[in-house]
Amino acid sequence: MLRILIRKELLDNVLNLRFTALCAVAIVLLVSSIVVLTEQYRGEMDEYYNRVSTQDTFIDRYGHSNRIGWMSVLAREPSRFHPLVLGIDRDAAQENFVNNPVPALLSKLDFVAIVAIIMSLVAIILSHNAVSGEREDGMLKLMLSTSISRSTIILGKFIAGIITLSVPFTLGILLGIAYVVLSIGFSFDGISIGVIVSLLVLSFLYMTAFYALGLLFSARSRTSDVAILKSLFAWVVLVLVLPNISPFLAAQIYTIPSRAKIERELNKIESDDRDQIIRERMQRKLQGEFSDLASIQSMSRGDLQKKIETDVTFRERFAAFRKVQDELTRQVNVEQKRIGNAIREDFGNQSRKQELLATTLASLSPLSNFVFAATDAADVGLESDEEWESQAGRYDRSFREYVDKRYGEEKDRNPAFTPNDYLDLRGRPRFQFQPPPMSVRYVRILIPTAILAVFTVLFFAAAFVSFLRYDVR
Repeated sequence: MLRILIRKELLDNVLNLRFTALCAVAIVLLVSSIVVLTEQYRGEMDEYYNRVSTQDTFIDRYGHSNRIGWMSVLAREPSRFHPLVLGIDRDAAQENFVNNPVPALLSKLDFVAIVAIIMSLVAIILSHNAVSGEREDGMLKLMLSTSISRSTIILGKFIAGIITLSVPFTLGILLGIAYVVLSIGFSFDGISIGVIVSLLVLSFLYMTAFYALGLLFSARSRTSDVAILKSLFAWVVLVLVLPNISPFLAAQIYTIPSRAKIERELNKIESDDRDQIIRERMQRKLQGEFSDLASIQSMSRGDLQKKIETDVTFRERFAAFRKVQDELTRQVNVEQKRIGNAIREDFGNQSRKQELLATTLASLSPLSNFVFAATDAADVGLESDEEWESQAGRYDRSFREYVDKRYGEEKDRNPAFTPNDYLDLRGRPRFQFQPPPMSVRYVRILIPTAILAVFTVLFFAAAFVSFLRYDVR
């Protein structure tokens, strides 16, 4: 009997104009979004490789140890899942537009946004009259006059509705992925398959939750008009209100300084203040134990080099001075870095607390849990940023060690060599980000996926109980 009911509901849905509209919306939106984002990904990859190449050329020609930090700022390679999931907008902080400013003013629709907003609304529209509509037509009373149980009826409607949602959605995704494969040669390794399967499962679970929500209000309304109003109100609260108000509430409850303010403070401490301290301390050294070298301040680079080559005593004395200067510079760098790291750690702790509060509040919405899980599965969410920062930090330390070693080698050969002189860094280590395996990603998405599943079960259970008590008269 359940099979017959599912077949009946599927036929009703397929012959309904809403199903045709669903197919058109799902396929057109998904395919067009993937096509646009694929072309954008191609451009971003070209820009990334050009930036890395330009940076390498610049360091090879003009590298020096004093300012190598800003010369070697790491560029983050675009995610290979960019045609599907955009994730965090890392270009939002840019103060200028490179090419066309229009895309920055218009919202981009990716796979996650389409599922989170469009497909959830489609699920509501499909399910809002599943019960109340058949009551108005008299079909529900007719079915209950037979031996069919209420539990069988509601279960058949639920299963048929999910199939109706899933078929055009899956078709749109498959067409989009086919375009990506043909366009940029997407490789299907273990991680790629795992991410795509995870995105599909999360999408089906999310759409099921909203279909169950529409079914719930349909089973608690006498007419379809009332059911759609209730469903849309719940959709607005869960999709638009809760996710957007959560960060604002967290910021009001737990206030922290802006990142721009912290960056300005750090730049002052680790750059401007550092240079000033070094100048003051070195001036005292030249007025004290190295007073005999005070004249080097007015000497040209050529005269200084000539005196080092011709005067052995001066060469030894200058080498001792440079050794003291380098040690003093190192100490000041350590001191200022310690102050800066303390500020970074404090700001990081405050940011994590605010982020945790915002995440907790946002988790009251199915949309937030779906977005958290989908972006973490594709490694473009909050967790991915922390992983990238961790790997970049380890690389920066190893790169700094290499630069210090090369600087020491050059200084041993030439005591007049300064941190602002050209330093050959062509043998430097290169950064290569290692994305986390799927096992790590599954752990990350476990909690939001579980919460999303709880929403689905609760909505369907409420719809099931409501239908058992529904007055079909």
